[in-house]
Formats: sequence, C-alpha cells, structure tokens
Amino acid sequence: MKKLLTVLGVALVVGASPNGALAQANVVKFACYIPLTGPVAQFGKNMQNGFRQAVEDFARSGRLKGAKVAIECQDDQNRADDAINLARKFIEDESYVAAIGSWGSTVTLAAGPIYNKAGMVNITPISSHPAVTKIGRYVFRQSIIQSKEGPANAAYLRKLGVTRLSMIGLPNDYGKANMFLTRRAFEALGGKVVFSEFIRPDTQDYRQILQKAARAKPDTIYLGVFAFHAALIAKQARQLGIRIPVFGSAALGTYDFTRLAGDAANGVRMILVFNPAVGPGMAAFFAKFEKRFGYRPGPFATNAYITATMMFDIVAGQYPKVTRESIRTALDGQTRIDTIAGPMSYDRKTREWSFRLRQGLIDKGDFKLVD
Repeated sequence: MKKLLTVLGVALVVGASPNGALAQANVVKFACYIPLTGPVAQFGKNMQNGFRQAVEDFARSGRLKGAKVAIECQDDQNRADDAINLARKFIEDESYVAAIGSWGSTVTLAAGPIYNKAGMVNITPISSHPAVTKIGRYVFRQSIIQSKEGPANAAYLRKLGVTRLSMIGLPNDYGKANMFLTRRAFEALGGKVVFSEFIRPDTQDYRQILQKAARAKPDTIYLGVFAFHAALIAKQARQLGIRIPVFGSAALGTYDFTRLAGDAANGVRMILVFNPAVGPGMAAFFAKFEKRFGYRPGPFATNAYITATMMFDIVAGQYPKVTRESIRTALDGQTRIDTIAGPMSYDRKTREWSFRLRQGLIDKGDFKLVD
C-alpha cells in the first residue's frame, strides 16, 4: 500500500465497490477526490481520516458478510481542472459505484456535471454552496448548506442584540455565499452591515482591514473564513487593542481554531454542528477519533465520517446487487437517518439534509452551547 501511495499519489482510505451489478473480489469501492497536497491539504487529510474511521467502524459492525467496503482517495489539490480529470478517470473505472468529494465548493461545482452526465453519484460531505445539488439528480450533498447557515447566523446575531455588523470573508464560492446569505438574513431582521470586505486567502497581516472594520463602529465583527485565517485575525485584533466581539462562520467550530488562536478565541461565537458539545454521540466519536489518530477531529473529518457511514449503510442493504443506479435510487429514497450528530432528515424536493444548528461560544478554550 505504501508503494501505491508513493507512486500513484493515491490516498487509500479503505475500499469500496464496483459500479457494475456485483462487487468485484468482494470489495465495494467508492472513488474519492479531496485536496491532499497544497494550501488546504490539512482539510482533505482530515476528511481522509474521517473516511478511515468510518471504514474501520463498519468492518467491526459485521453488517456486510463476506465483503468489504473501501474508499480510494486521490488528490485534486483543491483545483477544478484536477477534479474534472479525476472524474473522467473514475467514471471509466467500472469498479467504482460512486464518488465522494470534494472539499471546496468550487471544485465540486466543476466536477459535479461530469458525474451527473455519466449517471454516477457524486456526494460531497463538505461543499456548502447552494448550487451544488442543483447540478442534477446524481449530485448529492450531506453537509450544512449556506442558505441554512446564513439565517441561523443572523438569528443568533440579533438574539445577541447586534444591530451593526462589520464583515470579513474569503473571495471564493464558500466565502461569497456565506457572506451574502448571512448579510441578507441579518438585514432582513433589521440589522445593518456597516463594513464588508474580502481578504486574499494567503494574507498574513490583517491589521489594516481590522482597523477599517473597527472604524465603522460595529457591535460585532463577523468572520466568513476558515480557522487559520480567523486565528490570525483574532490575535491581531487583540494586539491592536480592538475589543469588539467576534462572530464566526460554522467553520470555526473546530479545535484547530482554539489551538491556533489561543486565548484570543475566548468569547468568539458561532453556530455549532459537528462538535462534542452538541451531544453524547458526537462526544463519543471525538474521543474515539482522537485515540485512533492522535488529534481531535474537526467538522470536515466528522462530516466525512457521517457521509461514509450513510453510504455503507446503503451498501449493506443492497449487497451483492450494488450498482451506480441503485446507489442513486437509495439516496433519493431516504427521509431520515440517525447519526453521531443526532437525527437528520432529507427533503426530497430540495434534495438537502437538515442538521440541527446550535448556538455556541468558546469559553476557556472549549466550546459551549448557549441555546
């Protein structure tokens, strides 16, 4: 396996299925495309470990007699062109029953139409842009959607008494959707955005933009960014003496943020979904994952686990007659599943899963619920 990883650049998580009628060599294989190198490789590797944990747990369950599941991940570098090339490769390989990926909305939006045209399921555990599931009937998602997070952010902000908001976000598909939908919902509830600006993803110095955001005299500064950006912003705000409260996107509900930001993370609020604070099932998963991999999972590893587990449950109900079309039919036929995050329901009309979005904050380096 090590030789395969080195020569082919393949991240073999554990295996999965043919796309034909019967599993080959008693292995049901899923293809996977995620960023394993490049600036966001950490996120892809966290997803990969979530897949690994799901495969191991499913194997221990004994639910698939005489067969195994596998997820074989290859590196898309968070690049649309690489994802498109991988889609064509996976589609031609009939040993794959479906594809899982990617991390970034931009990448999934590029590759999704290729899978849809070929009649092969592409399900993303992460990409949250509203347009993803509008690509076609073979493209699915099992993650928070920005059109749900935006109103949840706005409701929480208004509950806190925020009327004036400064916003800082990323200029990618994720950041633009997150900022726009949060702003729209906030303004619909009577709030006012007094400052809004996008940052370069490779920015290291946020002092100038923080000073501009503070001069607008907001009640709160909203961050539609990822953990490593938010950690720098929070620390630099403290260095500048800016004491304006910070509210972050749900992507900040991760221990990566608390680790990188240190004391500057305390008091930051956000919507929590994939966090041990939300319930015993999630807390147990975090403990198991940390014991296995040596660190606490974030939302990307957690939702990768949930998505993989759902796909394996489908395989267990269909084996040995698992096909690409049977996978699509099963996904569209679901209405409710129980997960480590609690029960989730599927809306066949919108083709979206509903998650419970909880209001939380960071206190003394840990996450707490406030709703």
